Amino acid sequence: MQRDNNFRQFLLFAFALIVPCFALWTLAAGPLSMPAVGLADMILRAWFPEIVDGLVSRGMDAVLLTNFGELNGRPVAPELSEYQLGFVINPGVLTYSLPFYATLHFATQKDSYLADFITGAIILFPLVLLGLLSLCLKELMVNLGGLFMETARVPNGTFIALFYQLNVLIVPTVAPILLWAWQSRDTALLRGLLNLPPRSDGEEVA
Repeated sequence: MQRDNNFRQFLLFAFALIVPCFALWTLAAGPLSMPAVGLADMILRAWFPEIVDGLVSRGMDAVLLTNFGELNGRPVAPELSEYQLGFVINPGVLTYSLPFYATLHFATQKDSYLADFITGAIILFPLVLLGLLSLCLKELMVNLGGLFMETARVPNGTFIALFYQLNVLIVPTVAPILLWAWQSRDTALLRGLLNLPPRSDGEEVA
């Protein structure tokens, strides 16, 4: 059947593309996350000025700097320590949604590739930003405890935990699939998988 042929072709292209897509992502992971890191830095410093000194990119990682020092592994006032307390954040647990989406997108036979891919990447970017904020909130809650949780404007622990689970553990995997499915809804592959008739040439694309 044509449906089976489309699906086999999709799987073949997906397996062929997944390695180069993730290889390119590995090389470009740092620059890819920099815009989200910059925006998260501004948001966190405005949201928690007493706690957060900044979020800066360091290679493939980001470092969340606090307004505390460190002494014997515990946060202390800055004047009591020679070191600034900071936490390493890995944006890669969020930005892997981009090569995953790219693999699905370019493995699907369709009329438009580049324009739809750029649109999809733009849609995924705010989700990466939300995930980065989730990571930072979790790190502050776990490592600073009451110093952070008792600060004004800090959400409660349950909200932070759910925010983290949604934006870090679920969204980076599910969002690319849903986005790909929506953009590919009129392709022969998706219509075949959903047992829909092929789209006629005169049918308007929504």
